[in-house]
Amino acid sequence: MKIIPGVTTQVLAARIASELGTRASLCEFKRFPDGELYTRVVDEIKGEEVTIVQSLMADTGLISLLQLIDAVEEAHTTTVVIPYLGYARQDKRFKPGEAISSRAIARGISFAGIVDRIYVVNVHNPAVLRYFDVDAKDLNAAPLIGDYIAHRAIPDPVIIGPDEGARELAKAVAEQHSFDFDVLEKKRISGDQVQIKPKEVSVAGKNVVIVDDIISTGGTIAEAAALLKAQDANDIYVTCIHGLFAQNATLRILNAGVKEIIATDTIQSIFSEISVAKMIADELST
Repeated sequence: MKIIPGVTTQVLAARIASELGTRASLCEFKRFPDGELYTRVVDEIKGEEVTIVQSLMADTGLISLLQLIDAVEEAHTTTVVIPYLGYARQDKRFKPGEAISSRAIARGISFAGIVDRIYVVNVHNPAVLRYFDVDAKDLNAAPLIGDYIAHRAIPDPVIIGPDEGARELAKAVAEQHSFDFDVLEKKRISGDQVQIKPKEVSVAGKNVVIVDDIISTGGTIAEAAALLKAQDANDIYVTCIHGLFAQNATLRILNAGVKEIIATDTIQSIFSEISVAKMIADELST
């Protein structure tokens, strides 16, 4: 199997290749003077089984992926791994004339008949997978976060989702190691007073791990951390699957009293302490 790295996912592709006992194929990426992207797969791929690894956290990632799919058209089979599938938040039309972004992206990736199967990691909205014209599977990296927390031996951690939408993620992180988990809820105390606190579990004197699938600007996480600190939580850690860390997200989160930020390597950053490489390699081997 040939592992083809995208322009922004080269480290993860190399790790996946290593888990499979091979190496990532050499690719050439450069920009023309007008800003257009040039992509070339240097290794011979004719008649081979190939796997492209490319996250879509910006338009460049999408262009790189489309170019790589075109470049490997002579391969025997083509698998695409999209560790972070951007544009996945909109799966329906809210106003007349709106593009359904997730559908547009899915159609663009799978319409040409080159791609045989697709894997994503903790897609924000699983419903978007129906837009792909080939088999698409969502891989769950949440247990890897649980394993990391257990390995770090954080004493008696409480896993907290920042809202009800993160309940299943918090549960998936916690259940393998029997950690306590909960989500924050808003409770109206009076006409103009709202209390936000965990639904069931007290965090007073406890170490807290906030988990979310995506951290973008960090506003939700910073607010959650500040509230938990106010409720006498001990150390607060923040973990996520996909760390975009846009604008001043890092400062907002750390200034809220967070001890440490931890992310996976679906999007490579200084916070990428957890690798999804083995999980993906195991899936590719089945």
